[in-house]
Amino acid sequence: MKIIIGNTCNFEPERIKELGLGLIDYPVYLNGKEYPQYWDMPNWREEKEKFIKLLRDKNNKGTTVGITEKQFTDMFEEYKDEEILLITQSLNNTHATRDALRKVLKDYPQYDVKAFDTESLASGVGVQAMAMFKEAEGKDLSRDELYDILVKNRPNAHVVGVLYDLFYLSRSGRIGLAKAVLATAMGLYPLLSSTPQSGVIKSIGKVKNYKQANARFLATIKSQMQEKNSKRLTATMSYVTDHDKECLHLKKMLEAAAEELGWDVHIEINYASFALLPHMGPDFYEMGYVIGT
Repeated sequence: MKIIIGNTCNFEPERIKELGLGLIDYPVYLNGKEYPQYWDMPNWREEKEKFIKLLRDKNNKGTTVGITEKQFTDMFEEYKDEEILLITQSLNNTHATRDALRKVLKDYPQYDVKAFDTESLASGVGVQAMAMFKEAEGKDLSRDELYDILVKNRPNAHVVGVLYDLFYLSRSGRIGLAKAVLATAMGLYPLLSSTPQSGVIKSIGKVKNYKQANARFLATIKSQMQEKNSKRLTATMSYVTDHDKECLHLKKMLEAAAEELGWDVHIEINYASFALLPHMGPDFYEMGYVIGT
């Protein structure tokens, strides 16, 4: 069996290889032209930081497009003799990918593909895969059994994050310029959240610094863990440039809570993928997490 996932999972190259994943890159564009990138390119972090510098320039516009039929068929052909479990980001948020996948599954019945829609974005994709791997650890599970784990965990998956560059959000049309100017002048940054089914990232408040943000995130997770009577938490974080400090701070807070409350916690931190950058901008950190049941 081969598990294939899109690069919105935000796993770093070595982790992808350790997990034995097949990976499909979402095409990235800069000013209307495809930007050369792939998940295991040499000096991948430096290449991403070059792209981030380009995104900081207000004269540049970064975008992504859906995975193409050819990308799907090329990947499926590589594993044509195996059962394939495909894990995607929210197909409601990427209609081009959805339509390409539906066409390939219809037109190429020779590929044995079972597709799972995480109904999530950013690290919400990767954390659902990671929660599946952790639950399956030490077990010889079938594709259907792995799929059932994904289905079980999906309603309990969440994404949270902080965006620092509000002017980038203004340039990309997500907020008005006046709001970006006012919030920046006041030193406020939006907290973002997304849950499955909606597959939409929305603002859930504002903070002045990452410590306030992480305290809010921790309080929310504690409440959710209590509500679900859960003792198992899986989290994957992603960041750009020097924002790993925010992730490390949040990781320590979650680990301290786990020790105090008896949680079984697994946390990974990754540098963000190319596919996430045009949407989140040049300054952010975010986290996907699954409340285990």
